[in-house]
Amino acid sequence: MDDPASSYSLSWRDEACLPNLNGNTVLNYFCQTSNPFYDRTCNNEIIKMQRLNISALVNMCGIEYELITNQEPALYVICKQKRVNVNSAVPIAYYYILNGTVYQCPDALCFVRNKLVRLIHIQIRHHPFFF
Repeated sequence: MDDPASSYSLSWRDEACLPNLNGNTVLNYFCQTSNPFYDRTCNNEIIKMQRLNISALVNMCGIEYELITNQEPALYVICKQKRVNVNSAVPIAYYYILNGTVYQCPDALCFVRNKLVRLIHIQIRHHPFFF
């Protein structure tokens, strides 16, 4: 994902895993290598390859994914974050899984930019003599 703006229109879904999707399996569902939002160099992948417990993530510095919100059975929110130390992680991006489909949450800049463009468009349409 080189261009963050293009990832906002992207989605991913794995039909084979949907029947088992719940709060206990959703992070494994998200952390599949076929998911374009998933960074295969993250600590979650290292934990998976070394067959360690997910609780080991807090002791590792680097990129990790964490389940933030769990509203079974339809909505889950996952945070991609950079762990700095045991007590500190900086959010990089948020993803939501709605009825089994993964989407990236727009960041604040994208949201504000879209609102401004819409306001300018409305202004031009209703008051063209100002532009």
